Amino acid sequence: MNFIRNSPFSHFAMTELIDSKFISDMWPSLKQMTYLNNASTGISPVTTINAMKEYLDNSVEAIGSFQDTLSLFKMVRTKLAELLGGNYSQYAFVPSTSSGINSFGHSIVYPAGSNIVICDLEFPANYVPWQNISKFYGPELRVVKSSEGAVSLDDFAEAIDENTRVVAVSQIQFGSGFRIDLEALTKLAHDHGAFLLADIIQAAGCFDTDLSKLKVDFATGQAAKWLVGPIGAGFVYVSNSIIDEVQPRFLGWWGVDQLTEFGYFNRKQLSDARKFQVGSPAMIAYVGFLESLKVLLQIPSQDREKAALSVADYLRKRLSEINTPYYNFGRNNNSATVSCKPPDVEKLNELLMKNRIYCSVRNGRLRISPHFYNTSAEIDRLVDHLR
Repeated sequence: MNFIRNSPFSHFAMTELIDSKFISDMWPSLKQMTYLNNASTGISPVTTINAMKEYLDNSVEAIGSFQDTLSLFKMVRTKLAELLGGNYSQYAFVPSTSSGINSFGHSIVYPAGSNIVICDLEFPANYVPWQNISKFYGPELRVVKSSEGAVSLDDFAEAIDENTRVVAVSQIQFGSGFRIDLEALTKLAHDHGAFLLADIIQAAGCFDTDLSKLKVDFATGQAAKWLVGPIGAGFVYVSNSIIDEVQPRFLGWWGVDQLTEFGYFNRKQLSDARKFQVGSPAMIAYVGFLESLKVLLQIPSQDREKAALSVADYLRKRLSEINTPYYNFGRNNNSATVSCKPPDVEKLNELLMKNRIYCSVRNGRLRISPHFYNTSAEIDRLVDHLR
């Protein structure tokens, strides 16, 4: 089903987002506010909220079985594969993106003289673990310097060599909105024998992404942003090409075979991504996440991407009209996150919130992040306050 409608802004490849009835049915609260803060937290559809409420109601009546739980978890993994590529066996649950990054970072060997390459645009979730790993195992941590919110493939190429063990990068940078050519960076890493880890929390659910085609080795994220799900529903993706090579430092009862056998015996580690799943997932979060995934999958991924980018492009046009500086990385590297620099940004953001216009301040700049359910009219309302 295609929910995209044509828009009068054809010269900006603009779309007027998703069918308005679909949005009003699924996200009724958006009628009461201008929500442009999806890089922080997305708004969950009503079906997600209702499913979580039903789960709580059922829990106090002792409704549900362990087999129901296993079926739900398999369905979430199946829907993740439909959304992000690969097979459901390549997905497993972790509490957060930070946990996912740590689970991979501690699962590989760091020979003497090896190094890890990151850049200085990363959110702490994708640099604090590597700082710790560098101290713990001894690899050099190389930090590629950014310029004007971006870092180029050439910059990465200068830092990567035959001793690079991991290149860790966000597909889209949280602060500036810069979108890396993930496929090209993965090839660069692989050409030097390095793993590529992708933090996809700022892309999944918004951008058309197939992790298997991009050939990334490991990816991680969680539901609470562009995937419009609950906080706490984290996940990892593991490439089939490395699944036998990586060995989780921590192993729990969800990561071994014969899950429903509880007696004491020598347990065998699972051979798929679930070996990274240490303990019981937060059930209510994944109940909600499943419904969010179902809603997202009603919209073709290319349409979701096109809709969000169109509103972001319209925002860039309006910012140019009012002479507000913003990062513009070009069509190949822009995302739906726009970082601009109006004066007195903290006071401005407080004023916006008082008027129920929601953005964020990151690195001294106003970060505006429309999703597929936002409209050009909402951008106009925001710009009226930026003048």
